[in-house]
Order: sequence, then C-alpha cells, then structure tokens
Amino acid sequence: MAKLKLDTDALPDAQVIAISSHVNDYRLCWSLNISLGIALARRKRDIEDQGPEQRAFFPVFSQAEGDDGTCISLIGNHAQEGILLASQRQADYFLVADGENRPEAAELLEKVRAAEFVLAAYALDLHGIKGAYKLLQ
Repeated sequence: MAKLKLDTDALPDAQVIAISSHVNDYRLCWSLNISLGIALARRKRDIEDQGPEQRAFFPVFSQAEGDDGTCISLIGNHAQEGILLASQRQADYFLVADGENRPEAAELLEKVRAAEFVLAAYALDLHGIKGAYKLLQ
C-alpha cells in the first residue's frame, strides 16, 4: 500500500506581528490606524474557536482590500472563554498583513512599535506557529 504525505505548506506568505498592549482592542486599533496610515474597522464576524468550556469569540479589525490586494487585520488573542493561540500566550494581539504590495517587514514592525499603546511588538513566522491557520479566518 502506498503512503501519501500531506503537504502542510498551505499557509500563504503573510507577515504576522505579535503585539503586547494594555489597552482595549478599539483603542489599539485607533492608535495603529494613525501610526500605519490605514483604516482598520471592526469586522462583523469574529473568529470562533473552542475554548476549554465553551465557544470563544476573538475580535477582528480589518482594512478592506484595496486595489493593490493588500489586507491588514488586527486579531485579539485573548477572550474570556480562552486563548486563540496558546503557544503565543504572551501576545495580546496579532497584526496580519497579506498581499503582494504589503509593507516591508522591517518597516511595518518599526511603525507598529511606534504606535502609542504598543508595549512590545515582534515578528512571528507564520509557518512555525501551531494553529496559525486560525489567524487567516
């Protein structure tokens, strides 16, 4: 019987920045909008995941895809019902930039760190995170 190997490289080449912040999501979103010159707005549908006891809902703020196909999203990592990515427990939010004309990684990280309510920010490798597909919902 032949063995088949599942190709796990189905994730797109997106930039992910983990953010630690002490403020509410809408306030951080406002700060990032100013720092990055974007227009993040709350998405109608949150990311759902199974928490330890019940379903957990994680807020998502997205910028509508422009003519260049770039999409930027801010995703909350903590909810009362659980944590979206348990391996990244120290991160409060994730900024995901996807598309061909997205900003350079170093430039994006520098602008995120310059935002008013960001305590710490660091780049993550999307392919090295268990459960990273959750950030792309």
